[in-house]
Amino acid sequence: MKNASAINGYEMFVIQMLFSGAAAGFIYPTFLIRSTEGAYWIPIAVWIAGALLSSWLYSRMLARLEDNKLIVVIRSSLGTIWASILCLPALLFLFGALIVMLRAYSEIITMTMLPTTPISFLNGMLLAPASLALAGMMPIVRAARVFFLLALTCTLALLILGFSDIDWTLGTPLLRTNGDFLLDKHFYAGSFLWMGFTITSLIGSYRMQSARRAWKSYVIALFCALPFIAGYVYLPIMTFGRELSQRLTFPFVSKMDSIYHYWVVFENMTAIFVSVTMLYVLLIMALQLHALGETIKSLMPRAKTGLIYVIIFIVVYSVATYLSSWRAVEQIVFITVGIRLYMMFVFPLLGMAVLAFAQRRGGKGNEI
Repeated sequence: MKNASAINGYEMFVIQMLFSGAAAGFIYPTFLIRSTEGAYWIPIAVWIAGALLSSWLYSRMLARLEDNKLIVVIRSSLGTIWASILCLPALLFLFGALIVMLRAYSEIITMTMLPTTPISFLNGMLLAPASLALAGMMPIVRAARVFFLLALTCTLALLILGFSDIDWTLGTPLLRTNGDFLLDKHFYAGSFLWMGFTITSLIGSYRMQSARRAWKSYVIALFCALPFIAGYVYLPIMTFGRELSQRLTFPFVSKMDSIYHYWVVFENMTAIFVSVTMLYVLLIMALQLHALGETIKSLMPRAKTGLIYVIIFIVVYSVATYLSSWRAVEQIVFITVGIRLYMMFVFPLLGMAVLAFAQRRGGKGNEI
């Protein structure tokens, strides 16, 4: 079967663009808008630099794998116990990401389309990405290629419609900042948007050529996604102003709800946006589920794959359903900031140290 290292550059680009769409459209704007009183593009630029650094570190680590899986090599180098300790934040990060994405999307459906439908029923949508994740990486890639152009076209059309009733002056200041976002928890809470490369690094085998190709695709996707990310942030600001936008739970969803033109065939722009976002969310949840399943399987190779995914499904569904409100979901995002920063910057450094030690030990063994 075709493994993850055989994914071509376009496929990796598609996956990373879909990840940006799933994370940026309805969760990220809230955190960024609340993080600063200055120009919003500056904290975005800071995170771009952080994402480039993190993905570069991962690409350097993956280039050492020689067509092996990352977690498998770490386990063979450190043993099961120490590898599990090193990878525990990765497991917590993936569980947290799945819980937040599932519950956030269920919340947005409840608020906009199905107000009387129980959250427990809406969370059942996890069954679709779980089935896709169990099927393997290549079915996820094929589904991503099918839905990418449709989702991208619809998103671009919605963003263009969003420019029809804005006040450009509300987007100021454009150059002033005092760095206040660096001391604000909302700025760090938005780190999940910039971790697409972290997730794909945990899936499949890599070698030097595939690691470089994957990193280049990520960089291209990152800069291609920037206009969409800026639109998600600035359009609500230039429609409602700063103060009102900071109070909105989903600013861009509220922005879609404010659009009305007599010549537009579809009256409910919010429903269209939520439906398009579902394509992003279901595919990215499948990717996260597959990464989580692959990580657990690599740490416990004797465990049955089907049982692993059943347990993951039960845990994610139960926790997402148990959460009492959207505020509880936000608290999870805040609490797990340290884990995400660890995964972005510390884990690849530790991984490179482990791989370098394993290669050195292997070299000495060959000499003997």
